[in-house]
Amino acid sequence: MPRISKKALLPDADALADHAIDAAELLKALAHPARLLVLCQLVEGERSVGELQPVTGLSQSALSQHLAVLRGMSLVRTRRDAQTIFYALESGPALGVMNALYAAYCGGSEKRR
Repeated sequence: MPRISKKALLPDADALADHAIDAAELLKALAHPARLLVLCQLVEGERSVGELQPVTGLSQSALSQHLAVLRGMSLVRTRRDAQTIFYALESGPALGVMNALYAAYCGGSEKRR
């Protein structure tokens, strides 16, 4: 059986640094409660601004600004149907993080401590 060196199992330091920067940017985007609330809604499926606004309690202007941040970071994608724009989560690391957060904080009906 071939022997695998410990060095082969350790990730490249430069790759780790790049991933750490990407992860920090993702966490920065998720750091705002309104954006988390929007993303938590999008875990359940695509939503229009009209569907997201009552859930977040944000003005349409404020919601649009948060959605622009999420779009700018490629965390959400859009689909237009006539005059309505629908938002959905992009696949990738953000989807995995949001699924975990959703399961921990949004999915259950019992209150978390």
